[in-house]
Amino acid sequence: MTPRPESGGTLAVTGGTVVTPGGTRQADVLIRHGTIVALAEAGAAPGAAERLDATGCFVLPGGVDPHGHIMADVSAATRAAALGGTTTVLSFTNPRPGEGAVACLLRRREELADVPPAVDVGLHAMLYRPDHVVPADLQALRNAGVCGIKVFLAYPELGIMWSTRGLFELMTAAARLGQVVQVHCEDGQMIEGLAAAAIAGGRTGAALFAETRPPEAEAASVALVLSAAAITGTTCYLVHLSCAQATDQVRLARERRSPALYGEVCLHHLLLDDRCYQRADAERYLVAPPLRPPGHPEALWQALADGTLDTVGSDHGQERSRTAGEFAPDGRGYGYGIAGIGARLPLLLSRGLARGLPIERLAEVGCANPARAFGLYPRKGVLAPGSDADVLVWDPAAATTIAADTFDDGTGDSVYLGEQLAGQVRDVLLGGRPLVRQGHFVAGGAAGTYLVPGNASLGTSSINRMV
Repeated sequence: MTPRPESGGTLAVTGGTVVTPGGTRQADVLIRHGTIVALAEAGAAPGAAERLDATGCFVLPGGVDPHGHIMADVSAATRAAALGGTTTVLSFTNPRPGEGAVACLLRRREELADVPPAVDVGLHAMLYRPDHVVPADLQALRNAGVCGIKVFLAYPELGIMWSTRGLFELMTAAARLGQVVQVHCEDGQMIEGLAAAAIAGGRTGAALFAETRPPEAEAASVALVLSAAAITGTTCYLVHLSCAQATDQVRLARERRSPALYGEVCLHHLLLDDRCYQRADAERYLVAPPLRPPGHPEALWQALADGTLDTVGSDHGQERSRTAGEFAPDGRGYGYGIAGIGARLPLLLSRGLARGLPIERLAEVGCANPARAFGLYPRKGVLAPGSDADVLVWDPAAATTIAADTFDDGTGDSVYLGEQLAGQVRDVLLGGRPLVRQGHFVAGGAAGTYLVPGNASLGTSSINRMV
């Protein structure tokens, strides 16, 4: 992947309200060679500097989406991310049948080199061979620049469900390497029993997929994972928590001073509920874990506000998965997965500010904490001297209605179509270079690079040497 070219001049983002971990302030963000060199007093930018006027706007760090599945069309997905103010995407590798985690990661890195992204991209490895723990493979993944490793406690029909013992052994090995373990928390055996009983009773329909994955199955799995993490001392990252019972388990673990953990919520669980499954187009809203009854989104917002939950992801599906086994009696099954990589940050900012969440907290869960969790902070996720000059200019006075082409991700009609936002992604910079100007994508092609944890990134030559 070609490194971003350097510019010898200074770019100043002036006139805006800069959002920092310590609060908001009127300041000029000074950028040189793709890096933030200073947050200067407002009006103190050098006279010779090129200027980007952000008067009346919030100036935030570019968004960091910790949870995406973008490899089916990297160009379209990362262009959509840029249009939504996200400048770093961490994507899962999604191995082919029978493909090992290391081989998949190296193949996906090569694909990123062949079709460079519009924003910076890091990779999470999915471990699709249950209970297969090889410390040398974990070290190889780390050496290859993996951000996180993910396992599933569900989907026995796909052959990817880990046992409790396997999870324990993986966490023990990962703790020795300081590797973050991401877990999809649903009790697969409980879901399998519920599904079998429902289908035996003659029940059908897309909504059945959701009904047989209840909140209790998620909460039981979260409790198990947190117990295993406490025993092994592993840092765990709980992906897409969707219900009040799951957040209760996280609160309890924090009260007991558990090892480091991160709790993630995804956009669709904050904004949508299971009344969508009463619609004629219910299949469009299928996702795992499913949308929950009214009341659960409110509990998730509260958990974001009080610090129980740490990050907001999109779980963007560039292509939908299909149900298998008993849920696919016709051989086709139902499609599930929601596209939201572009909508994630604009809707988080608009809805979060309307609920009274401070802009600093929204920047923390949408930018800083995802970078912290996976070793990219403070290079990413913050506006500070030495950080990458990834900048979002958000105009809170503008209005946006999400249309079919707002994010242009190539996935068809968005479930957020028609949503009205108080605010607009006006300008986006990646390494000081413009990706979006006045709401329009202007990069014209690849601008991003492949990221590894820490302060290093690997260019094309490095990727090719390691493949």
